[in-house]
Amino acid sequence: MRRLSGLFADGRLARRAMLFALSAVAALYIGYFAVTPIKAGHLIINGGYYYILGVFSFFILYARRLALSRRDVWTGWLRRPGAPGAAIALGTAFGIWSDSFRHKILYDEFVLQGTAYVMHATKQVSTILRAYNIFGTWLPIDFYLDKRPYFFPFLVSLLHDLTGYRVANMFVLNVACAAALLGLLYWFAREVAGKGPALFAVGVFALLPLFGQNATGAGMDLHNLTMIALVACLGVLYLRVPSDDRLSLLILAAVLLTQSRYESIIFIAPTAVVIVAGWFRAGRIILPWAAVAAPLLLVPYAWHSRVLASEPIFWQLEKGQTSAFGWANIAGNFKGDVGFLFNTGPGLANSAYLTTVGLLGLVWLGYLGLLWFRRSPRPAVPPAAFVGIAFAAGVAAHFVVLLFYWWAKFNDLMAARFSLPISLAFAVLGAVLVKGLSDRRLPALKAAWLGLGVWLLTMGLPAIAIRFYTDENLGMQELDWEHQVIDSRPGPVLVISNKSTIPFLLWHIEVILDSVAALKGNDIRYHMAQGTFREVIVAQAVRPTDGDGGMGVDPDDLMPATFHLETIAEKRFGGRVDRLSRIVSIDPVPEPEKKAPGKPQPESPLRSMSALQSLSDPAVAALTSSAERR
Repeated sequence: MRRLSGLFADGRLARRAMLFALSAVAALYIGYFAVTPIKAGHLIINGGYYYILGVFSFFILYARRLALSRRDVWTGWLRRPGAPGAAIALGTAFGIWSDSFRHKILYDEFVLQGTAYVMHATKQVSTILRAYNIFGTWLPIDFYLDKRPYFFPFLVSLLHDLTGYRVANMFVLNVACAAALLGLLYWFAREVAGKGPALFAVGVFALLPLFGQNATGAGMDLHNLTMIALVACLGVLYLRVPSDDRLSLLILAAVLLTQSRYESIIFIAPTAVVIVAGWFRAGRIILPWAAVAAPLLLVPYAWHSRVLASEPIFWQLEKGQTSAFGWANIAGNFKGDVGFLFNTGPGLANSAYLTTVGLLGLVWLGYLGLLWFRRSPRPAVPPAAFVGIAFAAGVAAHFVVLLFYWWAKFNDLMAARFSLPISLAFAVLGAVLVKGLSDRRLPALKAAWLGLGVWLLTMGLPAIAIRFYTDENLGMQELDWEHQVIDSRPGPVLVISNKSTIPFLLWHIEVILDSVAALKGNDIRYHMAQGTFREVIVAQAVRPTDGDGGMGVDPDDLMPATFHLETIAEKRFGGRVDRLSRIVSIDPVPEPEKKAPGKPQPESPLRSMSALQSLSDPAVAALTSSAERR
């Protein structure tokens, strides 16, 4: 601390430090006290797009400056990518080959796509909940602020802006993230352990089934992992040559990382440690304006977290639960995590080999640390090693936080993606292990590749071939089948869904929930008579009703007795049947008496639009299924 205080001898820097302190105090007040959660939500909806656009634009500006200053480095690599380029390309190709391009996590990925669509169409941070084709224009009507950070949807919205709206843009972005991640992993591992071990790190991570699952999915987890790797690499560049521009780039990347996943705020701490280490290395305080403004740039994260905390439905708690975090979750989560990391069967998307070399690398790192501690004088820690240790501590903290969360067992097929940060750390630790043993004249690199090949043939390829989660995702299979059937019908079609409105809205299919449709019989009947929709199709689940094999419509999916249905298609998925029916007719229901109308008004050409809006009352939006909120 004495050394740190001595760095503030410069009066100009002291004034800059005072501004930073005021910025921190202002950020704390604005983020947690100045506005209510409701007001914070409105601010995010209306201003979040421009906030993330501004931060991203400044990040690109400083990245361009850094790239121009190191043009000879990256242009030479582009001309002769050699083995690293081949490894990155082959690793990306293997990840794409290992799984199919599909939505993997329901309904998280559709919600993210809905947010990206609204950011593209309206520049607001919201998720589409209701839309109709009005006079040939696809018009979103209802939105809500989702709990998920919005940097990933923002990038997807930019792809929409550049290429037009396409559902496939989300997959394009994740493929790009896969290649970028492997490139960043190689660069960082090379700085820590050298070229050969870095190539091994790329190989062992690229063959992880979970990597392919996310590279071909539509979730934000691979993007989040790419941002973690990017911030770590920028930390190395800053620590090598501390400067205003490099620090600004590091800080802006860290701010964007906090908007990649909820818990990524954890990595602000190791980033701060790296920043202070850079001050000591430079022998002076470096406080560019990006650093002074950094606390204020984190205010939207505080607002979003308060919105999330104020809406218990976002936590998707099970019956009887009162908190998403608790000590009681630790034992079960730890058992599930260990079961996933060391699993040797084909049912989970893990790599027991990656876990093994990673833990051995951790032991080896501890041994090296002990030797370093005993030396006198102690040698300086290289920048890459220092950043690696700081971010390894961040990954460990991330793992500990997840132990308290009620839904974070890695052996849960939907929660397995939470293990990606620790898997990335294991890949780097594996490279450290290979280098350490190779330095002692052991054939560690050859043995590592041989072990990887044995694991791939005996455990990896069987798990990849089965693709248990992707191929057994019955919910996604139901949606795909419904989409195919509905798309083949002559439109326009109104769908009454028993699942969620968002997937159909992204496919530009008009839809309402069955719970809403049950209250809007007269409105639907009106539109059927007017020809607004050629068909109204109802989705229902048919389940076993008794031990003798009797089947019946799920009580939650039953339509009122006034709705007369005709089955058009059925298909079994697991233990239930997905049934699609068309509404033949709807019996009129007497309307409640109203006050005598005033002077009769002529029929408005916009009557159909107002009537369409009546099909879903905003008050009924709360009936959206919990899966849709996920």
